[in-house]
Amino acid sequence: MIQEIKPKKPILIAGAVILIISLCVIFPIEYSKASFVSDLKFTYFTLGIAMLILMYAFMGRNTYKGLLFLLCSCIFSIICWFVVLPESGLSKSNSKIFELTIAFFSFFENFAKLYMGTVTGIIAGLIFLIVNARFLKDENRYQLFFKRLVSYLIILGVVSFLFAKGGDWIFEISEYVKIKS
Repeated sequence: MIQEIKPKKPILIAGAVILIISLCVIFPIEYSKASFVSDLKFTYFTLGIAMLILMYAFMGRNTYKGLLFLLCSCIFSIICWFVVLPESGLSKSNSKIFELTIAFFSFFENFAKLYMGTVTGIIAGLIFLIVNARFLKDENRYQLFFKRLVSYLIILGVVSFLFAKGGDWIFEISEYVKIKS
């Protein structure tokens, strides 16, 4: 019989307190000064620390396995972003300046795919760890593997779609409200 992991109460409380401070204190302060999502540096840092502490509280000795899963999720997500999104369809021209401009922009396009793949991989991995721990249970090993694979791919697809189409939607809405008022 599998013994259920009991969370370590003080560590769980510390992670929850850091998470609440990050969301209720640091985020509003940084949000009032930010123009883009990337301006929320301290919010991301404290959320990362809170997630690591909460992962340790819930997973115990298996925290390293969870971190390895998140790393593999990032790598898989980056590969998916590079495979799914096509390269820019600009053709070569006789002008060397135009070719250099295309090369310059394709470098930033690849950097954006790398960034989006990393972020969506971490978010999808964290959501999958929660779904896997709470909802996915089956006696048959092969059915459980299939359920896990399908649920991870669905979660990664939804997170990637929201990230690609959403972008800085919070800031776009706030700018729209400022313009209207």
